Amino acid sequence: MTEQPHAEDDPRLGALLEWRQRLIDSGAVSARSFKEAHLRLVLRSGRTDVEQIRAMLPGSVSEHADDMARVLAELPAQPTSPADEEITSATNPAGRHREDDPPADGTPEPPQLGEPIIETFSGTEEFAPYLAETPAGPEHSVTLHRRRDTGALELRWPPVTTTDPAVVYRVVSGEDAPPRSPETGDLLAVTTTTSATDDRPPVAAVRHFQVWANVGASRTEALAAQPVLHAGGVLISRITDLMLREDSGRVVGRYTVPPGVSAVYVYRMRADEAHRDGPQYRILTGQDNLAGFVDIDLERGHRYVYRVRCAAPVGGVLRLSEAAEGEVDVTAVLAPVTDLAITGSSADATVLDLAWTTPPGGRVVVYRTPTGPSAGAEADELPEDALDQVGLPPELRLAQPVTEYTDDDGRIYTVMPGVAWPDQWSRAYFTPVTVIGGRAMLGKTFSTVRTGVIRDIELAEYCNKQVLTFDWPDGAAAVVVHLAPRGHDPSTGLTGQSYEITLEEYEKYGGLQLATPLPVHGCSLHLAPIAFTGGRRVMGAIASAEYQGLLRLQYAVRVGRDADGRPFTATLAVRSEYDLPGSPAFVLVNNPNRIPLSVHDGDLVDVAPLNEHGQLSAPPAKELRWSQLTTTGGSELWAANVRNRQGWIRLFVNTPSPDSLRLIALLDPPVEHLRLIPAAT
Repeated sequence: MTEQPHAEDDPRLGALLEWRQRLIDSGAVSARSFKEAHLRLVLRSGRTDVEQIRAMLPGSVSEHADDMARVLAELPAQPTSPADEEITSATNPAGRHREDDPPADGTPEPPQLGEPIIETFSGTEEFAPYLAETPAGPEHSVTLHRRRDTGALELRWPPVTTTDPAVVYRVVSGEDAPPRSPETGDLLAVTTTTSATDDRPPVAAVRHFQVWANVGASRTEALAAQPVLHAGGVLISRITDLMLREDSGRVVGRYTVPPGVSAVYVYRMRADEAHRDGPQYRILTGQDNLAGFVDIDLERGHRYVYRVRCAAPVGGVLRLSEAAEGEVDVTAVLAPVTDLAITGSSADATVLDLAWTTPPGGRVVVYRTPTGPSAGAEADELPEDALDQVGLPPELRLAQPVTEYTDDDGRIYTVMPGVAWPDQWSRAYFTPVTVIGGRAMLGKTFSTVRTGVIRDIELAEYCNKQVLTFDWPDGAAAVVVHLAPRGHDPSTGLTGQSYEITLEEYEKYGGLQLATPLPVHGCSLHLAPIAFTGGRRVMGAIASAEYQGLLRLQYAVRVGRDADGRPFTATLAVRSEYDLPGSPAFVLVNNPNRIPLSVHDGDLVDVAPLNEHGQLSAPPAKELRWSQLTTTGGSELWAANVRNRQGWIRLFVNTPSPDSLRLIALLDPPVEHLRLIPAAT
């Protein structure tokens, strides 16, 4: 149901209420969003311009401002009373109204009920002239806000503290110096509210604002009263027409500077630091920058934000203007990485450290692939999304974090530690790629190999040769064996005698046959797999084994016979490869059917030592020991009783320890010396 206006209301209100109801009934607006108070507000303002009406309506209703203006135009005009007359500003005959900041959605918010409408006056002649020679300083400050929607400057000040109902403010300005009175300044606005807008372009370095207040019991008395300087503010004019241009790694700035500015302050920061501000970002401090600037101290391949402020003295103090801001991209020349270096950070080379010289611009990504990139792709510029086509798919890009450090010469290096070697890979290719703005350039690919670990090292010793065997490591083309003193740590270096064998030789001979015997007192054996990449020898993880040495002994047997030619005694002598005090225990074994194969393959023969006269010097026993082993032998003999025995005899080292047996090699005499047969008759 349409609301009915009261008799004292504006006669046009009824027609507007009917128009509003039609909108509500059609669903175009809601009664909650479009209230009668909005209609009354428009009628009281006396405004008929579409844009002025639109600014006074809620955002959801403002689209019907044209229709409302048409309805008002069709209604008879409402006569005005002297109390409702608009006071026109001398600088704005059409009137001026308050402009509030728009809401977040950009829709102008209408004035609310009870909010004062800015009144403008027909001229300054209605104010009483200012009679004082020198005004007192303002009690308050004018705060300045730059509107984001229009770029106009909004001035705000606190209200006058008074019990008088009528307060009229005059806002004036002066270029370079503050006005001496409200009449000597440029009139900006006359209003009953506490804000005004200045959209005039700058004409000097400094613009002074003053707010003069006229207070009285009525509007007439207020206009007749002496004005009081209520608030003051200063605006340093900012530059205009800022243009930034990148030129081969430099940034050139051009702008227009208001007259009277003493210097221009230029601030530069990376785009990711644009939320920060402060004197630490100021550049080009040794020049006034009034004609523009050229910034050469830049890192290419980044986006920069420049803030430019005018500086001008006010009352002996240098003050800065608002900042004019602009952004610019500094292009970078793609520089390939050509010195990628890879070192192992673990003993088995399963973890690698990468390092390279940081290029002047862009970022570097590294690809780890089982094969190298396509031939001819190196040092060629191509789109970043085309890297997959040259053998560098995104899933093979390394994601490890990197750190930078600077050496003593000021060169910047990038390090990527802790890169794992993929399982089952014997060769890997590392390709650095410099990327800038979707463009990419391949650097020099570094190929490396990782050989398998050498395991199951064994040394087989024969009478006249030594053969070293091991599991051949994957990916190795050769294996080098270094000889070192017992207990040697290979990390301290490998020097001295060495042997090398290829895979083909190893498969042909079944192992590494040492050309010369190993040291008899033992040594360390250090085996290193060798692979070849890019014409370089790459050594893999070292495997070590200890050789305890070998005591080589030779014994001789002389069989004695009786008058009938039957064996009855056997004399034993031992010669050592080197002199040794004492000896291990020995036993003489007889087997009637074959040459004895072990200590337990036959019967033990009684033996006893002989003195220098060839006589027994001790009772017979099953075990014999020499008091010393010499390189000549023969100085100490033992005799064995072989009477009534036949077959073969053989001397064995008698020890239950297999480890001890490995350290002794006992060489037999010719087999015919070991056979017990009667002499031919």
